[in-house]
Amino acid sequence: MSNTTAVCKEEDNRRSPERKNEKTPSFSVVDDDGFYHCFGCGAHGDAISFLRETEGLDFLEAVERLAEMAGLTVPRSAPQDPAASRQRKTTLDILEETTLFFEAALRSEGGRNATRYLKQRGLKSDIVKTYRIGYSPRNGLRAALRSKGFSDADMLAAGVAGKSDHDGSVYDYFRDRVMFPIENRQGRVIAFGARSLGEDQPKYLNSGEGVTFSKKTVLYGWVQARESLRRGLPLVVVEGYMDVIAIYKSGAAAAVAPLGTALTPEQILLLWKLHNEPVLCFDGDVAGQRAQLRALERILPVLEPGRSVRLAALPDGKDPDDLIRASGPDAFRKVVSTARSLVDTLWEGLQSEYELSQPEARAQFWQAVRRHVRSIGNNQVRSAYGDEIESRIALMRNQTRGVASTFVPRRAQRPQTGLINRHRALVALMLAHPTMVSANFEALSMLDSGDKKLESLKKALVDAVIRDPDLDVVAIRDHLERLNLGDVVALLTGDDMKARLPFDPDAISSEKAELYFNELLELVDGRSGLFSNSSSNKR
Repeated sequence: MSNTTAVCKEEDNRRSPERKNEKTPSFSVVDDDGFYHCFGCGAHGDAISFLRETEGLDFLEAVERLAEMAGLTVPRSAPQDPAASRQRKTTLDILEETTLFFEAALRSEGGRNATRYLKQRGLKSDIVKTYRIGYSPRNGLRAALRSKGFSDADMLAAGVAGKSDHDGSVYDYFRDRVMFPIENRQGRVIAFGARSLGEDQPKYLNSGEGVTFSKKTVLYGWVQARESLRRGLPLVVVEGYMDVIAIYKSGAAAAVAPLGTALTPEQILLLWKLHNEPVLCFDGDVAGQRAQLRALERILPVLEPGRSVRLAALPDGKDPDDLIRASGPDAFRKVVSTARSLVDTLWEGLQSEYELSQPEARAQFWQAVRRHVRSIGNNQVRSAYGDEIESRIALMRNQTRGVASTFVPRRAQRPQTGLINRHRALVALMLAHPTMVSANFEALSMLDSGDKKLESLKKALVDAVIRDPDLDVVAIRDHLERLNLGDVVALLTGDDMKARLPFDPDAISSEKAELYFNELLELVDGRSGLFSNSSSNKR
């Protein structure tokens, strides 16, 4: 049996500072049986799980990576175009050669201005090497690639050359710029970001989309962030390349960035491959607050149990690079450690857009926050958010009315016949007009009819509407039937109940229903009125 032992990176990262120099092998690979095990951290698995854990790959990506290392081809369920496969391989080869060319150019005499710029930004040679930063001279790349056997057509397809609209001549696409290679999760260069050193516009320039690159599915700094996360650092999402690099250099966090666009759903899912609760950093000004809400609109639909984000606000006018250079890594750590939860950001961000001293503005705010909750795709998460938001709305109502924030349902003795009918009338109205439930959540919570079956139905009805405000009457009644509450529903919707009411709950409009509902809420305090008279004529 063939065994290989080594020091486990994961275990080494967990060691206390005084044990950092220990080099006792704890990681063992058993080749014959095809598995690995670390006796320090307990990690265990096969070659596929090793790549998934260490490089953040999906199952199929790990299989493809292993096949590539072994010189094998993974069978495909759908046939692939051989020409497209060759073009992809050629493009990746060109991008790698181009990266090497730019790295060498940075070290050359012609790269002095780029080197000076990077030093001014506080980047030392080790950081430059880690991110493979380079310099694109005004010419020379095309000739270098041609010497490697690549055609102009290949260079155009790879996005490293352009063609003149004027005379059709081919030229180097990136000229006199600091170059930031963009890598995929396997660490292969798939595109470039570039910053002009002179007056050339645009100041920032990215590769166009192609066979290797779709910017909505890529995060800059993924590979380096994955390594940083093994040291137990938080994961932050920032806006620019230099912010990512500055945070990495500071050791305050792992960092990635989208590529000049708002965070996409695809990128959010990528983030969760690295960390279950990344921190999104935004400017602390009004524009930053709006950007937070736009990000929330993309995140809410893809939320999953156990996966979320936190949101951090930077000091006005500072990006992470500015903050770290001015105040040091601890200042940035403080920003990250005080990041707010997603639900707090949603509530407070929307709240700031309304003048809540006005009742109609409060209603509009409640409507807006409920609309955002309804956009959550996962049923369990939507239900949990609905419970939280309705609790906050109830608390806001109590504070507005001057009621104590902690309320206890009133416990009634066995109710009088007239009073129980009023309670039943309230629930009958809600069964026929469930949209009234959310608007009267806190008032309903303070009522107790003394009838266990009726209270069970009322609670089940309220819970169902809070979980899914879009449920219609048929769906709600079906739900209650499945909870073995069908006999109570039959009592509340039967002819005997309707004969006791001065209206038919199913036949009146929503406006009429609300009027009757509000009157009933007052009458359950025990005062006599319209609904205590069982002989009243229907209106």
